[in-house]
Amino acid sequence: MFAEALRGLISRVTKVPAASSPSQEPTRKPQEKGTYYIKFDPHAPETGPFTKSELRALAEDRLIHKRSLIRSGKTDWYQISNVKGLGLPLIEPPSGDKVR
Repeated sequence: MFAEALRGLISRVTKVPAASSPSQEPTRKPQEKGTYYIKFDPHAPETGPFTKSELRALAEDRLIHKRSLIRSGKTDWYQISNVKGLGLPLIEPPSGDKVR
């Protein structure tokens, strides 16, 4: 159920106009290139890559929170609330979350 909701959200934020011919590939603006990977909680598998726009949509839909983990490329994992420059509207994790 959660995976289906996530796929639907990602398809909603990554819609690209259809190419007029098979040789044309969809293009993205350089700042939209995604190299962010997330873990919804410390025990979840990693998911990604995501662009900043996709991360914003996940945050607005409350699918990621202040204790979700993020990495860019092959860097270490960091709590998303400790990463400067993303500007995401993050919420507190649900009270049932147990972070170790």
